[in-house]
Amino acid sequence: MRSIIVLSISMLVISPALAQLEEIVVTASKSTGGYYDMPAVTLKKKADFLVQSIQLVNDSRSDVLRSTEIRKTIANLIKSSERINGIELSYGEGFLVPVNLNDDSLQIIEDNKRIDTSYVNVFVKVAIDPNQSTKKQISQLRQFIQGAKLAGRTEILARGDIGLSIIGPEQYRYEILSKIAEENQKMISAVGGTCEIILSGLQGRVEWERTGVDELTLYIAYGAELECQ
Repeated sequence: MRSIIVLSISMLVISPALAQLEEIVVTASKSTGGYYDMPAVTLKKKADFLVQSIQLVNDSRSDVLRSTEIRKTIANLIKSSERINGIELSYGEGFLVPVNLNDDSLQIIEDNKRIDTSYVNVFVKVAIDPNQSTKKQISQLRQFIQGAKLAGRTEILARGDIGLSIIGPEQYRYEILSKIAEENQKMISAVGGTCEIILSGLQGRVEWERTGVDELTLYIAYGAELECQ
């Protein structure tokens, strides 16, 4: 008896650098259809960071002054984060990168709905420490934001609840595949006879679902078909 895995090898080649460097932000809301839409085989992992999305808003009359005060506030946040172990600032849509005030991609946006108002969205995050309670670390993250040194007319607005982020989810691909293969062997042993399992969809990317305060469930959305003679 054997388990047949149907896949394209070329589709499974993932750049090691890409797998290590991609940081994916997971909001408090679910990213897919939930628990019952997951495949049978999954992998639970602690997230790497607790993440709070914030918006820095400024309504000074001058657009130059607005930009200057927002950037100064960001500089203050970065300086404060360097004194606290585990606190970092990032920005991006879905994929996070460290905040760099010299990077042109960090753009301060003019608000089309409010006159003389500019804003920028960034993420404040804390590395999850298994030796501390998640509740304590969430409190630490919120206290850091509340204690921010604001420049001029800059204000901080929290955007949504505390989320999570994970670095390089694709690095867990073969751990998930090993679990799938192990599950298939158990299934074949259970049904007996001359059955085999044909799998599909293994070329898909690793997906994730938030299933705990600081926990993610990773999986590949594969399909399995049992064939018996």
